[in-house]
Amino acid sequence: MRKRSNHHLPVSGSPTGLRFPPGFPFDLHPLRWIIPTILFLVLGAAELSAQTVAIGGSVRDRQTQAGVAGARVIFLDEEGGVLDSVLTDAQGEWNLQVTGVQTSNDVSLPQSFELGANFPNPFNPSTRIPFRLGHSSHVRLTIHNLLGQQLDVREAFLPAGSYTVDWRSEGSTGVLFYTLEVNGIAQTRRMIQLDRGSGGGLTDFHSQLSFTLRKTSAGMAAQTLTLITSSLLYEPDTSSLVAVAGAHADIQLDKVHGRATVIDLHNDVLEQIVASGFTYQIDVRNATHHTDLPRLRDGGVDAQSFSVWVDSNDPPYYQHAITYLDSLKAQVARSPDEITLTTTADSIGIINGEGRIAGFLLLEGGHSIEDNLDNLREFYARGVRIMTITWNNSTSWAVAAAAPNSSTVGLSDFGRDVIRTMDSLGMIIDVSHTGIKTIEDILSVTTHPIIASHSGSYALRSHYRNLTDDQIRAIAQTGGVIGVVFYPPFLVSAGPTSVDNVIQHIDHIRNLVGIDHVALGSDFDGFSSSPPVGLEDVSRFPAITEALLRRGYSREDVHKVLGENFLRVFREVCH
Repeated sequence: MRKRSNHHLPVSGSPTGLRFPPGFPFDLHPLRWIIPTILFLVLGAAELSAQTVAIGGSVRDRQTQAGVAGARVIFLDEEGGVLDSVLTDAQGEWNLQVTGVQTSNDVSLPQSFELGANFPNPFNPSTRIPFRLGHSSHVRLTIHNLLGQQLDVREAFLPAGSYTVDWRSEGSTGVLFYTLEVNGIAQTRRMIQLDRGSGGGLTDFHSQLSFTLRKTSAGMAAQTLTLITSSLLYEPDTSSLVAVAGAHADIQLDKVHGRATVIDLHNDVLEQIVASGFTYQIDVRNATHHTDLPRLRDGGVDAQSFSVWVDSNDPPYYQHAITYLDSLKAQVARSPDEITLTTTADSIGIINGEGRIAGFLLLEGGHSIEDNLDNLREFYARGVRIMTITWNNSTSWAVAAAAPNSSTVGLSDFGRDVIRTMDSLGMIIDVSHTGIKTIEDILSVTTHPIIASHSGSYALRSHYRNLTDDQIRAIAQTGGVIGVVFYPPFLVSAGPTSVDNVIQHIDHIRNLVGIDHVALGSDFDGFSSSPPVGLEDVSRFPAITEALLRRGYSREDVHKVLGENFLRVFREVCH
């Protein structure tokens, strides 16, 4: 193994005080190096049969066709070995000089690193310095003159691969030296400064992709490269490119958010429709409230749970709920090419494949069944597949979280019959708004996974509407999910909120019970306070995806939070 070079050892025959690394020649007369260098350039190049071609490409968002800046394109050879990689520029473009070599020499990456001979430009005062890294390393390149004085330096941490650096000199013709230090090991080479220039010193490190061309009866044959393209907010893509001069790869990437099934477990736009006297329409883009079909599409929402809620001060509850439900169905029916209601998990993918949003119905508050199991069955027959057991008001058979006796009183005998009936029908039990003892009683009766459609973590925000860690664990043990709410008072006790506050609640639940039990339940159009910054309406759901990815969540885990976890519950319960 090469030992670390000592840059402070005096060299015999050098000017007084001159210090160079070991391996420097004793005779420093520059003319003795000019002829060997030129011979290497002429003979060496012919021996290696080098051929350099320029290839390039673009990386674009498939939906918007905007260039994806900072995407990484990794190049693999035909055996799957990684050759090199490059990042796209601000316009999503990349360009690379590919050097193919037909030679019997081993052109694979070195075990450690190699510093190549420089290539001076005889017409301009610039020199190209090549080097290759066997593995990711910290690299330091310095330029010295005959007196050992440092003229310039470049440092970086680089992945394995081949690189070049250009030296742009100034001053008279002469000899300079360059030293490459990689992980404490140094190599030094000399170079000829051919002419006076305007200077500029060392450029940045440039990736230089190299591989071996195949020899055929027709001459040199280009190699087919495999390109793996990735970017933080996008799903990776694999493509191929034949490395010939001018080859171009136009790569289209899908956003993680666009590829995922995005499901929101709680939306109260029907409340706004009712409050407007049924004049608020969801088939047009509105400047008020949070929800309409154009904005749902902008947000990439694939399936939306619509809450049917009746004010507990406005009986008769059952009849009003039926009226409101029918009103929502009528609005959906006016946009058959945009949205359709469904009652099963498997149909969501089919509906989305037809370019439409899937809607499903949630009855918010057990008071709407008016203590009648036949009414519960009628709601099921009309398409309701989720019932929130209580709203803020208790019923005769279930105590709400807001009630003073929430921790001591739960389900009545009739309430237990409601839970059994929901299980037998295939209706999902939702415990948001539901009291502590009521949730305990539900868990003792049901045999199915349950959900909290729009709640937060009590550990982060001590509000009666949020779930304690014990409740979160109990829901997870059923195989259920918690739809994390966006309502600011459930996220923080005071002050402004943003998408980061929502992510904090997601983090807490994930860390407590695992990623398989987290979902989204916005509560859009169900609150009057200002929404979190970055989550102003249903068009902003992509902000959740971006925040999760930037926080280090894997693409697979993001898919689970956005919809896959709830689909599992939906599929298991609603037969």
